[in-house]
Amino acid sequence: MANTLAPQREEIRPFFDRFFDMTDPLADLMSTRRTMNTLFDAVLRPLPLKDFSVPAIDLYNKAGTYMLDVALPGLDKKDITIEVEGNCLTISGTYAAEKEEDEKNKRYHYREVRRGSFSRAVTFPEDIDPDKVVATFDRGMLKIEIPSLRPAPKQKVAIT
Repeated sequence: MANTLAPQREEIRPFFDRFFDMTDPLADLMSTRRTMNTLFDAVLRPLPLKDFSVPAIDLYNKAGTYMLDVALPGLDKKDITIEVEGNCLTISGTYAAEKEEDEKNKRYHYREVRRGSFSRAVTFPEDIDPDKVVATFDRGMLKIEIPSLRPAPKQKVAIT
């Protein structure tokens, strides 16, 4: 027989259900997060740099050679410029901009596709020989090999 004297408890619901009052709180949370990110991106982005972006890079050292991988999706190698000055390597280029007549009737909800120009400079601890820099471009990935002018000799390290 059920205890009728025990106080009736309301159903225990997860915190997010009470906060969002819905059955799938994660979906609403993700939607809210995307909306807030878009709002902050729009508010915090300086207007003159609206069409300026910086490509993602990976830089590592492999057997005395610096290896630089640059993600440049949607570009052709003719759109990319690589310059070496002293110990600085600069990658720059331009993404195609939309035509103004295509822009007139569009009302964007998200605008994350890169447009306009970009530039990314990487400074190394020593000068670079531009004649020894090798760059290849395949399917949106620019791979640059920068040999070190003074490769470190192999040396044992004493443990103290």
